[in-house]
Amino acid sequence: MVLPNPGQLLIAPPRMTDPRFNQSVLLLTHHFDGGSFACCINKPTSFTLEDISRELNLDTTLHFPLYWGGPVQLNSIWMLHSPEWRIENTIPINDNWALTSHQAMFWHIADGDTPNYFRFLHGFCSWGPGQLEGELRGTPPWTPQSSWLVTEDPGPDWVLDKPEYELWETATEMCTSQAVDSWL
Repeated sequence: MVLPNPGQLLIAPPRMTDPRFNQSVLLLTHHFDGGSFACCINKPTSFTLEDISRELNLDTTLHFPLYWGGPVQLNSIWMLHSPEWRIENTIPINDNWALTSHQAMFWHIADGDTPNYFRFLHGFCSWGPGQLEGELRGTPPWTPQSSWLVTEDPGPDWVLDKPEYELWETATEMCTSQAVDSWL
């Protein structure tokens, strides 16, 4: 079993039992004794940030797509991005990633101050203490066939330059030997 580490991708197996995560690719943002957090990065919604632009009376309308980040706190908006860009409340994940959720990020983006790589998400994924490790090991009630596949951190350019509809298949190919061991 690969131990969870922030920046890794968690890839849903073909037989994922939770339909919300069918063909999902998650970026693990935090892992500690109290639990784990991740953002789903390949599930676009039909929404953009246009409504937020109007609510904040921004001079520029933000047309960036909004992705489903996970089923927890769906009213929260996060920007997953490369780490060279920081504002108030930016949380570093590792050397390749950071996460920001603050109203000021919309003002910066509207002014053209953007990270090199970024994606806006609403909601996130979370696991209680030991839950993610149990899922990765296939410890009951989870099974090895429904365990997440794990890749090392491929970096923001690899993740965010790809069309979201290619991410699951490409990430799955990255860990083919793990997939064969886990699914057979």
